Amino acid sequence: MLITTEFINLHSGKKYTKLAEPKNWIMKKRKRFAGTVVLHIYQRTTSRGLIFYSVKDFLVFFTVFSRYAEQHHIRILGLCLMFDHIHILIESDSQKTVSAFIHDYTTVFARMFNRRYGLKGPLFDRFGMADKRSDKAKRTALAYVYNNPVEARLCKSAEQWQWNFLAYARSRNPFSEPVVLRSASAGLRRAIRVVNDERNHRRHLTYGWLDRLFDGLTLAESKQLADYIVTAYSVIDHKRAIRFYGSYERMLLAFRSNTGSEYEIREDFDHHSGRAYIKMANFVAREKPFRNMGDLFKLPAEEKAVYANKLLACCGAAPYQVRKFLHIPVGHKSMKD
Repeated sequence: MLITTEFINLHSGKKYTKLAEPKNWIMKKRKRFAGTVVLHIYQRTTSRGLIFYSVKDFLVFFTVFSRYAEQHHIRILGLCLMFDHIHILIESDSQKTVSAFIHDYTTVFARMFNRRYGLKGPLFDRFGMADKRSDKAKRTALAYVYNNPVEARLCKSAEQWQWNFLAYARSRNPFSEPVVLRSASAGLRRAIRVVNDERNHRRHLTYGWLDRLFDGLTLAESKQLADYIVTAYSVIDHKRAIRFYGSYERMLLAFRSNTGSEYEIREDFDHHSGRAYIKMANFVAREKPFRNMGDLFKLPAEEKAVYANKLLACCGAAPYQVRKFLHIPVGHKSMKD
């Protein structure tokens, strides 16, 4: 799992620190909501490329998402961020509000992401949506969303994946030690003050803020700060989701017994492990010329093709995974799946 600010070697724990707007959103024509419904929403990028390369990507998206969910009074029952796609469970009685919410957070995040990595044009594709009306359908959707990282072989159980936020239903710091302010470093205390101030003013965090906040922190402190940011900004209504099962423990047991299913949304099936993306991120982190993925995206086509072959040889990734990682469009002559 990517658990620090830029890239991390998952075996040694060594930290490497040196180193558009979306198109118009069109929701599939459906009958208007009749009362409050639960909606399963699925999103991916226009290029089928990755959305998340580092902890900073996850945190920027999460704080933007949370800010607009709060602004539009959207109830979030579940959120799962995968490297190349997103699943959301929303409870709402207004199609117009849902559409405005999705437009706002995707527009803001896409602009920041493109600026960070030197990309242009739309980031997100049109979204898929399916409504869930019966309690059984809602339980099945919850299991499906939260088990995405299990199906991608990123973890053995759903609560082990930091970026579906399930573990935060029972702990404020599930992936780090508790923060004790009186004994914390000056850097961590300062970072927490900034997070609190931005959150209290209902502002999302930017890449610039995160660069400054994480700068100089130890690996353990970086994990503490990531947990703190998620807890401070989270708008996920875990209690509402848990009610469908009776208790958190029963919910986890249900997720382990049944991964759920989704027949209404067309999602690409990926039979390769998502850990290949982590291996590639760690490989890039060791390449000193690259500050971040943006430097790699800027390579001329020939050099990018050479680097793609290097990733294929060293990271055990499938060709289509390398294409996604490098944001090479589908069908591009430099990369054949």
